[in-house]
Amino acid sequence: MKVLLLIATLFSLTFSYGQQWRDSLQAARTAYENEEYTDALKYYQSAQKNAPENIDLSDEMAQSAYKARDFKKAEEIYKQSGAAKKDKIEKANNYHNIGNARMKSKDYSGAVESYKEALRNNPNDDQTRYNLSEAIRQLKQKQQQQQKDNKDNQDKKDKQDPKNNNDNQGDKKEGDNQQDQDGKPKSGDGDGGQENKSQLPNKTVDRMLDKLMKQEAETKRKASGTKGGSATPKSGKDW
Repeated sequence: MKVLLLIATLFSLTFSYGQQWRDSLQAARTAYENEEYTDALKYYQSAQKNAPENIDLSDEMAQSAYKARDFKKAEEIYKQSGAAKKDKIEKANNYHNIGNARMKSKDYSGAVESYKEALRNNPNDDQTRYNLSEAIRQLKQKQQQQQKDNKDNQDKKDKQDPKNNNDNQGDKKEGDNQQDQDGKPKSGDGDGGQENKSQLPNKTVDRMLDKLMKQEAETKRKASGTKGGSATPKSGKDW
């Protein structure tokens, strides 16, 4: 008698749990059809918890999470369920869905990897190929924007940081004696952009050289006893 009672109790509990997960599954699918995706996800999770081991509702749960815009949850479920998939097409679809979830989360580098993996399993999927190209485009755009933001932030920091400004002034002072390719002081350097007083103008130097050369020629003429020297040594410039 006790044995029969125990069997009846176990049967009743089994039937109760079986009916519970089926009710949850039906409620989940109804909520999904009504576009109540957050409720659908909760019902699916309840159904999966009480369902037999051979029942896998992960794809429906992940899709509900995706529709509910819980993209991280959707990615998590897809990744967990992907290990159990053996068929290449199923694997490709799973990686494709992971890529979609990552795109929505703006994880473009992760999306690129997922789409690539999907194409390795199903190279003929044009939709995945298109999504891959879009993920690459978004990734490049994001990287360019990050570079621009970093540059703008650095420029802003340089303007606001007095230490950086002082360093810049120190660099300018160190460059006061620097010269350009013509050997002339750079404009704006030194004291107010004025010429260094110790440096003679080029014309003055040339004239002094010209004068010295004339004096040397005159000295040689006198020494040699010649007269008149009709030629005048050239300094290299016509004055």
